[in-house]
Amino acid sequence: MYRVLIAEDETRIAAFMEKGLRQAGYSPTIAYDGEVALDAALTQPFDIVLLDLGLPKQTGQVVLQRLREEGVDYPVIIVSARSPDGRDTRTVQQLANAWVSKPFRMKDLLQQMRLLLPSNE
Repeated sequence: MYRVLIAEDETRIAAFMEKGLRQAGYSPTIAYDGEVALDAALTQPFDIVLLDLGLPKQTGQVVLQRLREEGVDYPVIIVSARSPDGRDTRTVQQLANAWVSKPFRMKDLLQQMRLLLPSNE
């Protein structure tokens, strides 16, 4: 079972994602701010991260950059209504594996995840 980190500060969206992922057979963990998300991603084994850019304490951009600097190479999907700040757009696009814009349908998110995760599990 794939372990998924959901980095999302909006509780309704996080609950929607968690429910959909559980129903699809994934094991989700929620982090409601950037500091918790970064700590979780660096200390626990995950297969993929679903990362909102508009997180409190540390933005999703900062979390993504730190993860890559620390050698975390598993897929990161940006799930956000927000665009990265001007000059950071290219950096986020280079470091993230995919982008799903809010609002989104769960089946679209799951499809993106399936494209990035190995199919042997």
